[in-house]
Amino acid sequence: MYKNIHAAVVGSINMDIILNMERVPEAGENVLGTDYGYTCGGKGANQAIGLARLGAKTKMIGRVASDANGRRLLDNLCENGIDISGVSENGSQTGLAAIILDGEGRNRIVVYEGANAEIDADEAADAITDGLDLLLVQFETDEKVVAACVKRAVEKGIMTVIDCGPAKQFSLESMQGATIISPNESETKALTGIFPETEKQILEASKILSERSKAEYVVLKLGERGCSAWNGSELKLFPALPAKVVDTTAAGDCFTAALALEYLRSGDISSACMLANKAGSIAVSRMGAQSSMPTDKELFSSGK
Repeated sequence: MYKNIHAAVVGSINMDIILNMERVPEAGENVLGTDYGYTCGGKGANQAIGLARLGAKTKMIGRVASDANGRRLLDNLCENGIDISGVSENGSQTGLAAIILDGEGRNRIVVYEGANAEIDADEAADAITDGLDLLLVQFETDEKVVAACVKRAVEKGIMTVIDCGPAKQFSLESMQGATIISPNESETKALTGIFPETEKQILEASKILSERSKAEYVVLKLGERGCSAWNGSELKLFPALPAKVVDTTAAGDCFTAALALEYLRSGDISSACMLANKAGSIAVSRMGAQSSMPTDKELFSSGK
């Protein structure tokens, strides 16, 4: 379905440590965890894996350190068929994320940026070359990097999608002209001061994001409620598909990858939102970040 699409992702590459427990401790309290493990992550790398699993030819642009975690993360990207020519290995320390999962599958994440905060904006922008159809960026790198890469992609006529995670008060005015901007609920609150609970609040926040970013579409990720899409004149709501939630880690990254590819293929934002909701429902029903990403075969099967 997406095999002819050439995509690039500028973003974070992290080693994740996942800490499972029945409930999160209160301040000063000790609780017994159930188990823990390490897995490859980072919002940028997650989205690159999401694109590649859906069939797109994918290039990763970012930075790691020349350490054990960095080597493992690069090996993992290569094993998933991702071009790592845009990844430098001269960072001070490879990024790390500590993911706390409670018994209901809800996550809390602490991120140590490391090499992700050391990406050179000009080098990253120069890695956005002719022949690319799609660029994805997130906020898990420096604001200057995001702004430079969005500017370069827009100048080249490359479809650009901004995932506004994690929640930061970045200047959207410095990264105008993207095709889609897509924050989740907490990210929407950070950028607009409005938590998108009601349809009125969703509309108000979408209008603010649209005005600041000049994006063609504003797609809000609304968790278990699904998503919304604003095109500057009409708001549409798309309910989530039923899912047994096991782990919400990287569900938003999976959503963004599917949203971008389907919109690029079809030019239909409604189709893209519905497919992205389906991808997210598959991801939350599985444990792990990159390991939860569906393949194109799974996403286009007759079932969920």
